[in-house]
Amino acid sequence: MRKQDFFKRAAVLALAGTLAMGNAMTSFAAGWQWLDENNDGIAECYYFDEGGHKLTGTTTPDGYKVNADGAWVENGAVQTQASSSPAGSGVASGQTGAAGWHHDGIGWRYRRFTGNDASAIWVWSDRNNDGTSELYYFQYGYQDGKFGGYLLTNGVSPEGYTVNEEGARMVNGVVLTQPAAPVYAPENTYNAQGVSNIALEMVENTREENAKFGEMEVFGENSNEIHVMYANGFTIDYPNMGGGMKSLRPTSKDGELLFKYYKSSLSSGDAIESYLYGLGLGFKGGYGGTYSTGTGCWINFDEGHDMTWSGDGFIEIRAMQQ
Repeated sequence: MRKQDFFKRAAVLALAGTLAMGNAMTSFAAGWQWLDENNDGIAECYYFDEGGHKLTGTTTPDGYKVNADGAWVENGAVQTQASSSPAGSGVASGQTGAAGWHHDGIGWRYRRFTGNDASAIWVWSDRNNDGTSELYYFQYGYQDGKFGGYLLTNGVSPEGYTVNEEGARMVNGVVLTQPAAPVYAPENTYNAQGVSNIALEMVENTREENAKFGEMEVFGENSNEIHVMYANGFTIDYPNMGGGMKSLRPTSKDGELLFKYYKSSLSSGDAIESYLYGLGLGFKGGYGGTYSTGTGCWINFDEGHDMTWSGDGFIEIRAMQQ
């Protein structure tokens, strides 16, 4: 496939200069560059020769057509991508340090919202901006002095899943897909005790039922727990070997996403316990209620869920696996 050959061979490099006023540009390194020349939020791909000059109306040295403006075309259509990548998105990016796809001159990597490259993890991404995401695996290891992995293509992942020539996961010969945007994104409301209603729904659901919230990353499919990060800011650990407890936590340390009355300043279990009693929301003391474990606090709810809140800021809610 010509497009995939391009992705394998064309390194998306950082810009060699910044745009000047008007249409003037500084020189670029030889090769392909994604540029949003008219600042419309959409970037096109251009080829520059050794002198930093853009090729136009021709075929590039590696066999791809560019139109009169120099933009890469396939079957007469200009190839585009978003000109920047918001954190957590699956959009390719030529900006060093930006979240999303980037090429280091050897292979494709994926920079996570944390700022680290994906490694030993599956990432859902709408790589070609067609509204559908595919699932890609980035291998484990150190490359170029950095911890992170390259995209796996035409191979089998450690869990035994096949990926095609573009790196997309296959199921019975068909590419596994999901909508690029979550099909269900309700407002995060809270119950009478301050627990997120979305979290309570998700921790009761199966993984299949939670698919509507939009999976972002997956890892641990060959371990005791499958960890799935969702677009709404929650991560769930699903038991992978029969029954057990599902646990849900905020992907970041934004504890208020899970518990309305979360306070990051509370650094001990005793302080958390005292704070919860003082809220006047029915948090009862003792076993089966709410009590300090020293470094954290364990909270039981009448609905059959329990929450742990540690003095280091970690907070999660749990329920039995269905």
